[in-house]
Amino acid sequence: MWRNLGIAGVVSLALACAGLRPPTLLEKVEPPYPEEARKQGLEGVVTLYLLVSEEGKVEVAYVKKSSGHKILDDAAVEYAKGLRFAPARKGKKPVSVWMSWVVRYKSIPAHFLPKEYVDRIQKLYREAEKFQGEERSQVLQEILDEHEKYVTYLESNPGVNLNDYLRGFVLDEVYETWKDFWSIWPLRFAVYHDFVLRFPGAPEAGYAASKLTDLIKQDIEAVKDKAKRLREINEKRDVLLGAMYRFLAKNYPESMTPAMQREAEPYLRGK
Repeated sequence: MWRNLGIAGVVSLALACAGLRPPTLLEKVEPPYPEEARKQGLEGVVTLYLLVSEEGKVEVAYVKKSSGHKILDDAAVEYAKGLRFAPARKGKKPVSVWMSWVVRYKSIPAHFLPKEYVDRIQKLYREAEKFQGEERSQVLQEILDEHEKYVTYLESNPGVNLNDYLRGFVLDEVYETWKDFWSIWPLRFAVYHDFVLRFPGAPEAGYAASKLTDLIKQDIEAVKDKAKRLREINEKRDVLLGAMYRFLAKNYPESMTPAMQREAEPYLRGK
């Protein structure tokens, strides 16, 4: 019975909470792969619903969509209970919310067709506008699945830049925020920025926001590293780093560690 109530709570939250800042993961933790599942070669994707408290703790975790393997579902629930978030906020007030979370125990094939990806996202965005409730939630999860394939492809092909394809669906605000990156830096995180802008009150927005901040943090370190070796990146190093630091400081300050805040200070003085 409580599961049905939980789903209803998620839906009402998604409808009522424009202006809600979703929870964001404080520290990325890889889900442990159960040894027995590994031995059996089991793979799957588990979609969970989490109740994240005002303190950022996971109070409840349950399986919304099974992987098809109980051992993976159970492992995903236990993993999720240990996650810690910066809590959702309504204005400056921390609030308790339901959110969607995905745990993957399978590799996504690197085969990827950019034009088909854009067409698929455009279609799913149109569907998201038409549906409400559970149907809309399913569409949003499909969008995140497609974005995951895009990110996985870029990670498997580090020399590829598909930013021009992203112009087929990302909002102008996303492009304007990251336009200095467009020709020289593959933007993995831009698709999640687009998602949280479009669907800020959705339960899935918390997962997207956590992916967004995690990928930005990864790219901060990657820009520092590549600037040492690549002239093109070195010439725009401070511009790229400044854009990422300012974005995090403005939108997700709780995601920045004290060390990162100190590193960001020179870039924030002139904001």
